[in-house]
Amino acid sequence: MSDTETNARSWRHHPLAVVGTAVGAIFAMLLFLFIWRVFFFYRLISSGAIIDLPQYPGRLTLAGSWEQNAAPIADVVTADDPHVGPAAAKVTIVEFADFECPFSHEAFTTVRQILAEFPNDVRLIYRDSPLDSIHTRARAAAKAANCADAQDKFLAMHDKLFQNAGAFKDNDLRFYAQQIGLDPLRFEQCMSAEETNAEIDRDVADAQAAGVRGTPTFFINGARVEGAIPYPILRDIVGQIVSGGNAP
Repeated sequence: MSDTETNARSWRHHPLAVVGTAVGAIFAMLLFLFIWRVFFFYRLISSGAIIDLPQYPGRLTLAGSWEQNAAPIADVVTADDPHVGPAAAKVTIVEFADFECPFSHEAFTTVRQILAEFPNDVRLIYRDSPLDSIHTRARAAAKAANCADAQDKFLAMHDKLFQNAGAFKDNDLRFYAQQIGLDPLRFEQCMSAEETNAEIDRDVADAQAAGVRGTPTFFINGARVEGAIPYPILRDIVGQIVSGGNAP
């Protein structure tokens, strides 16, 4: 028997070697697909066009009562909504979210990680899209976040609301306001002000005009992504835009 035949027979009699080879091949293929997907997303965003990225429909709370708007995607960047990060950031992320939405809650940690990792290169603009028909306390939570923003404490309230998802009774919201150091009288006045409600309605109207179907929906330098984006995908997209300096 030749050495070649001996080695082949020896290899066939070691199932762990076969399994290891197969696992290694699968891992290499998945890694290649992941890198290709990230690069594909990055090229779409960097093109400067309004382009729908591949979506995450299984991680999106749909607003079934809304009608799909066929109009072109509107410019959803605003100056008066809560925001975090420098105005000159290379990456602007506009998020339409709902504090009671489980997928907005899932996206919360991803967004906070991105802000922490790219403090000088990412600007987040948070816009309200409470799904009133299915999330009965989402609007109250949105009002609390806007009222915290009026006292320059939006991010602290944003974090409190997502960290205490579902606990949005009036007393809960007052307690969070107290915890983050808001002036209680100003907070109460803001919560009952019609303008606070009107601001949320404007966000909802803009969301509908932009074709937003549910929460969370992100606009990354103008490119729309529906659903909770996995952190590795978003991190690599942002990282490539920042390093390449290619912002629309």
